[in-house]
Amino acid sequence: MSIGYSKQTGGGLSRQKKMGRASNLSQDIFPYCFTILHTFDSGMPIRSIGISLSNTSIQEEEQMSLFEDIDQRERAYAFAKTIDDIRLRYGKNSVLRESSHLPHSTARYRNSLTD
Repeated sequence: MSIGYSKQTGGGLSRQKKMGRASNLSQDIFPYCFTILHTFDSGMPIRSIGISLSNTSIQEEEQMSLFEDIDQRERAYAFAKTIDDIRLRYGKNSVLRESSHLPHSTARYRNSLTD
């Protein structure tokens, strides 16, 4: 994950954190991003945030945990697939996080640039 600041405030930083298990679910990835953001954010206005992933896996190859509800995990995968299918059929702006509807959010505008 990288956090970019204005050049006048020092440029930016890049940090990484290894996840405990391979996953392609956003609900598994977001907590790691927030941990990095809250740990290393200097409090200055953020210009950009970049997230890149490596060593991801597909659902069929995931090793399940003995301490996790397998049915709940399968429902999470089914939900994520449903959201992906809706976006493929009706466009990227058809399903958005609530924060994308805030006045200063750019998600809807950026999504319209790539259609």
